[in-house]
Amino acid sequence: MPPDSVPRAQQTGSAPATPPPSGNTPERARASGWDWGLLLFAAALVPAVYQVFHPIGLNMGQGLEMPDIARSLAGHGVFGNPFRYLATGPTATEPPLYPLMLALIIKVFKTPRLVMSAIILGSILANAFAAALLPRLSQELFGARTPGIFAGILSVLAIRLMTNFDANYTALGLILVTLASAALVRNPGRVMLHGAAAGALCGLVFLLNPASILVSGLCVAFFLIQRRAGFAHAARFAAAFLVGAGLLVSPWFVRNYLVWEKIVSRTNFGMTLYASNNDCAEPSMAMELRNGCYGATHPNMNVPEGRLLLALGEPAYDRRKTVEALAWMRAHRARFAWLTSRRAIEFWLPLPVVPAYVCYAIWFVTYLSIPGLAWMCWKRERAALLFLAVFLVYPLLYYIVVSDPRYRVPILWMSCLAAGYPALLLPRRWRDYLG
Repeated sequence: MPPDSVPRAQQTGSAPATPPPSGNTPERARASGWDWGLLLFAAALVPAVYQVFHPIGLNMGQGLEMPDIARSLAGHGVFGNPFRYLATGPTATEPPLYPLMLALIIKVFKTPRLVMSAIILGSILANAFAAALLPRLSQELFGARTPGIFAGILSVLAIRLMTNFDANYTALGLILVTLASAALVRNPGRVMLHGAAAGALCGLVFLLNPASILVSGLCVAFFLIQRRAGFAHAARFAAAFLVGAGLLVSPWFVRNYLVWEKIVSRTNFGMTLYASNNDCAEPSMAMELRNGCYGATHPNMNVPEGRLLLALGEPAYDRRKTVEALAWMRAHRARFAWLTSRRAIEFWLPLPVVPAYVCYAIWFVTYLSIPGLAWMCWKRERAALLFLAVFLVYPLLYYIVVSDPRYRVPILWMSCLAAGYPALLLPRRWRDYLG
């Protein structure tokens, strides 16, 4: 036994130290308590099963852009044709990774029932793993698992299966990015290797949702600052990070350049901006679908718009719609301000569309996160800087387009952690028991 590990009493030859009391010490509580990750994983299956038997929104129907791209890819080998009524050829309206996953499932399982079952199972597992990882992430951010345990419980209540979009996977990916960034930055050795690994993981999540870079980039920067890495160390890590991320995302950019001779990552910003800001615009996607505005202005439902897109090409069409939307915003400043303010509210407090209980659970999480974040700041918790940065920066894009509950999902876990932070006010014996 190394000298440092020998009790001081034995090193000096004196009487052995008094053994620790046999009470419920923190170590014993953690050893004999619940495995919270496993428990949260199992708990997340309950609302998932309920949603499976009440399948509102669980479908792969025509007119859903990611599933339509997946069908085109599986059936014809073309990453394209995302719109309902008109085949428009190759596309970059959606990021590639989730449609590729769906296409692979379609090719492997073939029959509609098995395909749908596999897609639903994937979303269930993504949500369950996300909930299970929150105690560990809480340990990294706050030095205690207790906020993460309560965050996991809240996430179980507030999460919804989304088979048509990447949101469930993006949320899990960002949790993994945060955990991996903490581990990779903390280890001072192999800076270049660790930076490249962090960049590759962020690049992978970028291919699920390009907006994720606003979160993953802030996470990596936060852990570099928290570690007080010197300039040389941070510069080497950042350089390797960019290389790792570039290697992952470059095939997508190269493909788009070969198709349109333009460097683009996604070509749906302008068309979505225009469908969200025009004479018939309403704050939410649900309201625009009801009044027909979205169908009248977006190529997914409007055949003349689809033909114009086909004639111009996606990048040129998207730029044109961006210009038209910006012109409308300048000409209707009061209306645009009202739409933006409503969408900002609905990002944090989404309209109670089906299943309504999920939206009300998100409201509950939002209201709890406000005092949690305030107390985090009052306690000068370093992680408060990361939470504030993400909450300020990430939603900006979604304040100017039609609101939809799915936009909140990728960062809902951060709201759950902020809402769970006041659990540190629990008596010490309870926190010791929870671990």
